[in-house]
Amino acid sequence: MSIQRTTLPEQHYIYVERQASYDGAEIAEAMGSGFGEVFMFTEQSGIERLSMPAAIYMDMPAGDKMTFRTAIFVCAEDAARATGNIKAATMPAGDAMTTTHTGSYATMNQSHQALWQHMEANAIPAAMPVWEVYVDDPTTKPEEEVRTEIYRKVAE
Repeated sequence: MSIQRTTLPEQHYIYVERQASYDGAEIAEAMGSGFGEVFMFTEQSGIERLSMPAAIYMDMPAGDKMTFRTAIFVCAEDAARATGNIKAATMPAGDAMTTTHTGSYATMNQSHQALWQHMEANAIPAAMPVWEVYVDDPTTKPEEEVRTEIYRKVAE
């Protein structure tokens, strides 16, 4: 697994917030409904998606539920069009550590753990958010080939 440091520009995104227990089926349902809502908004509003779907975790999960944002990166002008349940936010410019997970979403925690351990072992200060960009559509690609980019912000 390759882990790299990258410098990212400021990125605007639109999202809906969801919450789920750590049950895989519940997470998939919450993400599916969230992405559906965001996609429908982009289609109805004529907004160009600048990324594949992303899940953004603003805080480390606590308790028996996790909260996340189902998001799409968009230009600043389109982010300003967010309304109703659709919110807008900005990922600040700066460094992040990144790796690509290939395979089942059920084993993605192993890639997250490897990234976090790499940061700790190399004294790279970690910050939030953590996010995942779902590069491949799991309905059109074999599970073992599905790629997910994982990012963790580097503290400044």
